[in-house]
Amino acid sequence: MTKRCAIYSRVSTTKGQTTENQSLKLKTIAEQKGLEIVEEFSDTMSGAKGREDRKGFDALIRGAVRKDYDTILVWS
Repeated sequence: MTKRCAIYSRVSTTKGQTTENQSLKLKTIAEQKGLEIVEEFSDTMSGAKGREDRKGFDALIRGAVRKDYDTILVWS
C-alpha cells in the first residue's frame, strides 16, 4: 500500500524567494520514497505569524487531524 503524503513549503518574503524550489525538492524526495502526494500547501509570510494567518499551514494541520495523509514533508 502506497503511503499518502502532504507537502508544505513556506518563505517569509516575496523578495527573491519562492516556494517552488522547495516543492520541487520535496516532490523528488516523495518519489524516491514511493510516497503518493495527495496535497500541497504553501505560505508566503513570516513563520512568526499565528496559525490563523498561515492558511496553508492551517489547512495542513486540519488534514493531518482528519488523517488525510500518512506523512508530511516540509522544507527547513
